[in-house]
Amino acid sequence: MTDDREYRGQDSRVLGQDGFSLRLGTAPKPRQVTSAPAVRSRLAFSENGDGSLTLVRCLDAQADDMNISFEAGERPVTAIAPHAFEGCRALVRVGLPQELRQIGEMAFLGCQHLRRIVIPGSVERVGTLAFARCSGLTQVRLQPGVRALGPSSFSKCSSLVRVDIPDTVRSFGGGVFFGCGRGLVLYGAENSAARQYAALNGLAFDAEAWRQDEHLLLEEMEDGTLCVCGLRDAGAIRVEIPEELCGRRISAIAPKAFFGNRVLEQATIGAGVAVIGESAFMGCTALELCTFERGLTEIGPSAFAGCEHLVQAVLPWGLRVVRRMAFFGCTRLGFVKMPNDTLVEGLAFEGCGPALRVFGGRQEDRTESRYGGNA
Repeated sequence: MTDDREYRGQDSRVLGQDGFSLRLGTAPKPRQVTSAPAVRSRLAFSENGDGSLTLVRCLDAQADDMNISFEAGERPVTAIAPHAFEGCRALVRVGLPQELRQIGEMAFLGCQHLRRIVIPGSVERVGTLAFARCSGLTQVRLQPGVRALGPSSFSKCSSLVRVDIPDTVRSFGGGVFFGCGRGLVLYGAENSAARQYAALNGLAFDAEAWRQDEHLLLEEMEDGTLCVCGLRDAGAIRVEIPEELCGRRISAIAPKAFFGNRVLEQATIGAGVAVIGESAFMGCTALELCTFERGLTEIGPSAFAGCEHLVQAVLPWGLRVVRRMAFFGCTRLGFVKMPNDTLVEGLAFEGCGPALRVFGGRQEDRTESRYGGNA
């Protein structure tokens, strides 16, 4: 049996996955700062000296939903300090910034009501005991780019049943999943370090679960990547397309994948998706918000045609082309921003109403005059 000392930093040894004790390594520390912590809303931040911030402490112990980027305003948050959210038992959801590089030791220790966490690929290492004793945590998704999980980083998460681990993760500290429930399954690529880790520690592993994903209908492409063909739940109002599943990158959305879906309200398109196929979201009349991450290179013909409730589209850097009639008939679309070098084919924004402003892009048809401003 272990006591609370291993979770309070008073003892330098914790139980490993095999039940033997091992010495903790030193978790990465935020850069030393010279200025006093700046309090913004419900979080305290400190300056890093390069324009970025370190999240020092959550000041609202009753917060149940926290978006760190929103709380920080326009400043990038690159580190979460040790103990920052420790004991925030009301916390159910937390959005981690895409610029985040470090999650300190015991950062979320004992957040008993935290249900699901997505760790962005910018994070180099998840700190020692970072999410230990999060007894309500059921799912963890590590985005491609994460390299290391510190000792006991998810230990004693008794409700944890699914952890998606990309093949970029090469280092596993002792006891990463010690004390988790028997239902825990690691998901990743067939020949990944995660599979080897699972085998050595008696954990279940699944490399084929993408075939029966609970949210998305997927097909395998010739290059081994995956293509989204639709939703498994036709009544879902939100869809999140991750960068990868089971170590397979999701590289495309198939033509007509969500065609005529009248209940879908929000869509998040992950960084793995390079191509949105023809008429993929055509006729999604309830769609209000679509978020595009970097990686997208082509929006196909009529991809969002007839999305009457879509009000804006911020298109990512690297987008090469918006095909013909891509946003045709989006009558409430009022704001579009894209890179200056994105090719916009004819009629891409036809029928979107006179108030539409499009910033960036270069026209294929010089007779159109909607485009102005800079991205």
